[in-house]
Amino acid sequence: MLTIAFKDIKIFFSDRRGLLMAFVVPIALITLFAFAFGGAGRGDEKPEPRQLVIADLDQSNESKMLISSLDSLEEFVVKTTTADSATELVLKGKRAAVLLIHQGFGDSVNKQGTPVLEIRSDEGEGPEVAILTGALFGRLNEYVGRMKMGTLYKRSGDPPPQGILYNPQPAPNLELKQTSVIKQKENSAGLVHAVAGTAIMMLLFSVTAMGMGMLDEKAEGTLKKLIVSPINPSSILFGKMISVNIISMMQLAVMFIFGWLVFGLDVPSHVPALLIMIFCTAYSCSSFGVFLVSFAKSRAQVQGMSTLVIMTMSALGGSMVPSFIMPAFMQKLGVITVNYWGVQGFYDIFWRDLPLTDPTFLTRVLVLICIGTGLNLIAVRLFKRNVLALA
Repeated sequence: MLTIAFKDIKIFFSDRRGLLMAFVVPIALITLFAFAFGGAGRGDEKPEPRQLVIADLDQSNESKMLISSLDSLEEFVVKTTTADSATELVLKGKRAAVLLIHQGFGDSVNKQGTPVLEIRSDEGEGPEVAILTGALFGRLNEYVGRMKMGTLYKRSGDPPPQGILYNPQPAPNLELKQTSVIKQKENSAGLVHAVAGTAIMMLLFSVTAMGMGMLDEKAEGTLKKLIVSPINPSSILFGKMISVNIISMMQLAVMFIFGWLVFGLDVPSHVPALLIMIFCTAYSCSSFGVFLVSFAKSRAQVQGMSTLVIMTMSALGGSMVPSFIMPAFMQKLGVITVNYWGVQGFYDIFWRDLPLTDPTFLTRVLVLICIGTGLNLIAVRLFKRNVLALA
């Protein structure tokens, strides 16, 4: 009995792909999700500062003092811009929320009134907006109260008491108005993420499996027969690329049609932009699959490596969880993945309603095409060295 048990254990530890799936992949995913959900590190570590965009329309001493006070805090990294630019950052999905200081802020402080500040936000990123608003309100209320205290004692000629925050009014020091520049609609942000994120992640697994067909043909001797035929060896790879691209586009199309028919995703209103994004995403994902297969020398290598790489890309790129809930450093790492550009492109279409000519949308398209082209060029060289030469 023990002999059989030890034999099975020895076989298990001699299987590199089995060890990869049993230990390396889970450890990698635990690490990614721990960072993504803020579970990494000790409890006494300071949270990462949040980027805060402020548009100062008042340009008074009081508004500048408020901005300077916020910028001095460890919780925020402040950037100032115009109201139009700040609003555009939200509309383009580059910020979840921005803060506007309207004209009359300084006068309200000096007259002991209730200044009104405005947060413009994207309702699709509700958790991020709620966290930012909660962190802001206490700080803003505190500093406006101090401004009022300073104004009150300046008028009376008496020095303010040390260490005491004096609020001359029982009412709140300020009113924080919230305006949604992107409101909830038929294509909810959660539905868009569910369809786009899942479709791209599963497509990466599919194209890798399709690409492994070349390694099966190599093992079965079919590839050797194709090489000695009058067909140009490069045509073999190009033929595989074409078929994988076509199947990838079909798979994505079916996923979005399913989202439309079952969950009401508004596909008919966005057909032109959707077709462009489907083509670019399929091109980029299929190129990744062919690249991965061309890089490996056996099916076992591809199976073990592809699972780890695809799961990592999907976690960083926002296929598994929305990017905005991740720490800033993970959001920066996500831009190197196909998932990020594909998911954001579909958000541009269904959630932000960006037109085809919008520079932000065109940037997603261009990046996906560049990723696909770059991987295809590398795949051609690796295919000749690792697959054709060993067939």
